[in-house]
Amino acid sequence: MPDSTPQGRRDPASRLPLELAIVFAVQMAVVFTLVRIDEAISLAGTLHAAVGLVFVFLPVVVLDRRGKPYARYGLRFSPREAPRDLIWFAGAAAICFVPIAFAAPPFWEAAFDLPTLEWSFAWPRGYPEVALSHLLVVAVPEEFFYRGYVMGRLDDIFPGRIYLLGARVGVSLPLQAALFAIGHFLIDLNPARLAVFFPALAFGWLRARRGTIAAGVLFHAASNVFMDLLTTGYGFR
Repeated sequence: MPDSTPQGRRDPASRLPLELAIVFAVQMAVVFTLVRIDEAISLAGTLHAAVGLVFVFLPVVVLDRRGKPYARYGLRFSPREAPRDLIWFAGAAAICFVPIAFAAPPFWEAAFDLPTLEWSFAWPRGYPEVALSHLLVVAVPEEFFYRGYVMGRLDDIFPGRIYLLGARVGVSLPLQAALFAIGHFLIDLNPARLAVFFPALAFGWLRARRGTIAAGVLFHAASNVFMDLLTTGYGFR
């Protein structure tokens, strides 16, 4: 992606896998440590904010040392492009949320041998503050790290592209989703956490289609809110 001064210097491709591996390993080690500290002494509700800072701080340190190529990695926001980002976010939400809303109840009924489920609107505890935190504390930092830095570096390492539903994507699309799922799984070793691989594909596709993480940030936050409302409405929370 072109970017006047933000292009930064291009590093030899042979160095990029090591850099990416080190950044990902450091991120996992710090986040794992913070989670364990919170379990032991409680960080008084600041755990997610601390984790979010880690997600942002590490790419900033690396990219600042590489000539600040933020725009090349989708880490930019343009007010002129905001309406289009909103349209792409709304389209992604309509395409994904409606089928899930219809398919989830029968799946849960069959998987957990439940009676017929009925949904009724109910705010999860702590809303709407929690909804705002999904945007600022979860979606922004995770998209910054995974769809910005990680996916961008993977694109540098694997330059091949194909067109997928109008977006030029490469192997970075499934790889970033796999790392996103692994990152969630390693925190508490819960296999169910691996399911985030699938929404990460949508987040990554939006990043490739729009060239920035903006639409993906909105869709990521909305996805979390949608699942909160869905599960609470069916009495699972």
